[in-house]
Amino acid sequence: MKRWFNNAFPALLTRVTEGYGFAIALSLILHLILFGVLLVNWSADSNPKITPPMPISAALVELPKPAAKPQTVRKPAQSQLERKRKEEAKRRAEAKKIEEAKRKKAEQQRKEQERQKALALKREEERKKEELRKKEEAARERQEQERRQREKEQKRKEQQALEHAMAMEQQALEAAQQLEHDQLQQAKYAALIKSLTSQYWNRPPSARNNMVAEIRISLSPFGDVLDITMVKSSGNDEFDRSVIQAIRRASPFSELKDLERRIFDQYFRRITFRFRPEDLVK
Repeated sequence: MKRWFNNAFPALLTRVTEGYGFAIALSLILHLILFGVLLVNWSADSNPKITPPMPISAALVELPKPAAKPQTVRKPAQSQLERKRKEEAKRRAEAKKIEEAKRKKAEQQRKEQERQKALALKREEERKKEELRKKEEAARERQEQERRQREKEQKRKEQQALEHAMAMEQQALEAAQQLEHDQLQQAKYAALIKSLTSQYWNRPPSARNNMVAEIRISLSPFGDVLDITMVKSSGNDEFDRSVIQAIRRASPFSELKDLERRIFDQYFRRITFRFRPEDLVK
């Protein structure tokens, strides 16, 4: 009820205050109030003076009412609705402006984010390109270092191979010279032993040319004969015995003391001779 009164009273007041009816009613109310005040003052007078009433002629004057218009009654509502529509339109316009501002701001933020994202992508691509360039440069540098290292290693190996070949050649030369020297020494002292043996050999009557007796002699570094072994007989016992006797008579071969121990150990610790009658002839 209170809500209906709050809503209906302003509308009723608005209707009453519009037009000439309100002015006429207000004039009547003021006249009635004035009349009441005069009546009270008259009653309160202690010595009232009776005055014959004077006739007052009064006539109610009605102002001409304006011609009623169909829309006059609905005008306040229409004005209020129009004001509401305007306010609503204003609110909508403001809301639209706010929404448009928000949309523009969001669009700017989106564009800024896209720009930042594109910038970040560009920076990332540049970083990746730089990393790739550095990796490729490092790989090229590493390959160059490996190539130089390989060349250096190859040169070192070639130098080592050359030095080794030269050393081997030198060793071969020295070995050949040593072998030649050893062979000369071996031939020299072997010929000496054979010559000394032939000096002490007496030819037996049964010895014939083309007989060959192969004998192995074991010697000491001082030239002493330690052992005599018949490796291959000539087929003639007298010739074989004569050769063995000649070796024993010729020993010791003291000349072997002047021979290098290395050559002695290699060639003369055990030496094999082939004796033929024609080789032993004085």
